[in-house]
Amino acid sequence: MEGMTLPRLLAAAIVLVPTVALADDDYGGDYYAGPSATPPTVAAPQPAPPPPPEFRSRWSIGFALGGASFAPEGNPDAKADFDLGQLAVRYRGWRHLELELAMAGGTQQLPEERRDLDAAYEIAQVTLAAKYRFNVQNHWNWWLMAGVGSTTIAPEGAGEEQRTASERPHGLLGIGLEYRWTKFAIQAEAKAIKLGQTDDEQALEDATGEKMPEIGGGSFTLGGAFYF
Repeated sequence: MEGMTLPRLLAAAIVLVPTVALADDDYGGDYYAGPSATPPTVAAPQPAPPPPPEFRSRWSIGFALGGASFAPEGNPDAKADFDLGQLAVRYRGWRHLELELAMAGGTQQLPEERRDLDAAYEIAQVTLAAKYRFNVQNHWNWWLMAGVGSTTIAPEGAGEEQRTASERPHGLLGIGLEYRWTKFAIQAEAKAIKLGQTDDEQALEDATGEKMPEIGGGSFTLGGAFYF
């Protein structure tokens, strides 16, 4: 080039090189795939909403009425039906898990023609159970439950010794449904119950190997609960 000496060419190169480097630094995309290869920003999943303030009560008292039926295994004709009432104290110490202590009792349902001939039996139950509630933030809520306890079935008017001898351990599984307002709810609950042996039956089995038939049954109740 005319008029361009070597010192002037070197000076021009010194000025241009930093300018090109700064332009490259401003490019924010992928040098091989272009700006479209930059991964998009993904929003983090939102946690489930907490229960509304009026649904955060941890304690409740429940009451229910219904019926229960039990029969020895392989002998459904020996079924005994009972009217049943229940009172329960419940504590929901976790978001979904609730503990319950329930006491229930009732009298055997006898046909009209047998009421003057047979003595009716009475039933008494105590159960400690855990419930897993699924929709604690909604008015409609349902749960699954499991529990253990004791069941006593003895003739009306039986003494304390006879009632103690008639006591059986039990285990149960159940399902329930509730509609709740602020402090009050209506509930329905169904349970499948398996009764164990009395102490005398267990002693007989241990001594002779003879096992009494297992007793199974269930209950269904309708009721309500007050939350506080």
